[in-house]
Amino acid sequence: MIEFKRIQESTSLPTEWDALAENYFQQTRFLLHAEKYNPCQQRYYTCTDNGKLISAAIVYSLRLDLLTYINIKSPVKMTIAGIPCSVSSQGIFGDKSAVQALKKHIYNVEKGFVLFLNLEEEPVNGSLASGKTLPTIILKNNFGKWEEYLAALRSNYRRRISLINQDNNDLRFEKKLCSDFTSEMYQQYLEVYKRSKNKLEKLSFDFFKNLPCEFKLTICHNNESIFGWNIALENQDIYYFFFGGIDYKHNKIHNTYLRLLSTIIKDGIEKKSKFIDLGQTAEIPKMRMGGKPRILYMEAHHNNVFLNKLIKTLSSLLEYKRKPENTNAMKEKIE
Repeated sequence: MIEFKRIQESTSLPTEWDALAENYFQQTRFLLHAEKYNPCQQRYYTCTDNGKLISAAIVYSLRLDLLTYINIKSPVKMTIAGIPCSVSSQGIFGDKSAVQALKKHIYNVEKGFVLFLNLEEEPVNGSLASGKTLPTIILKNNFGKWEEYLAALRSNYRRRISLINQDNNDLRFEKKLCSDFTSEMYQQYLEVYKRSKNKLEKLSFDFFKNLPCEFKLTICHNNESIFGWNIALENQDIYYFFFGGIDYKHNKIHNTYLRLLSTIIKDGIEKKSKFIDLGQTAEIPKMRMGGKPRILYMEAHHNNVFLNKLIKTLSSLLEYKRKPENTNAMKEKIE
């Protein structure tokens, strides 16, 4: 017998939730953190078959610009099925047919505008609005060490990486715990957020400072000032870029952003991760370092029949349309 259940907080999730989850961001440890430091009316849905958990979803509420991908101010309070921070993981998971059943259930019980983000499977073209969202950039790690990665790049891209990472006695790269996160670093995150064309939620200082110990902070500094930083996560066979911040005044001088991006790749190689997930923004520089776009999708619904038809009609305005640069940074044998 198929049953659906709504759960109000992650402390009440069933014990088998984490076993069904596809990645760290869907698991209770991270969901507890997000609930505490980024509260946005999180709730959770489960689908069980004779008591066995077969699909699950993470849902939250937020006011976002509906037409964000065409840069039109259009704030709408919506229900989002996704991870309550800007990562590429989808918010619904489990058995394929059970995922579809749970999705329909959520559309029935949640009122207003409902958006499923970062779906890995393209939605069937039907009565709902759907389309592409921001791709995530993935680098397949075929390399035993950094030098092998450099050798695998085509000459012009290898030269570019060498220029980015040329010796600079003024710079230091240091690994720290996220508990060492400072207000200066948070201001750099806010600068990145302000410049983002595809804004989702703005996270708090405490969200970063209190991240679980699995997350690692790398800072770029000169002993006096911090020029930039990033936070990464190693989980299963993937090394994730999570978030970062930049002092834009010094970025042009030191290539801080690209140097820090290089450290993500270098660290992922050293940790023997099968894949390095470079995230959903700044596709071009990430692809020039060998990453490939992984297409993700969104699907939208409104419980008002007229508005649902309108959203379907306007679905081309909701989706991400930018075509990635035709970058082929790796030599053929690596591909």
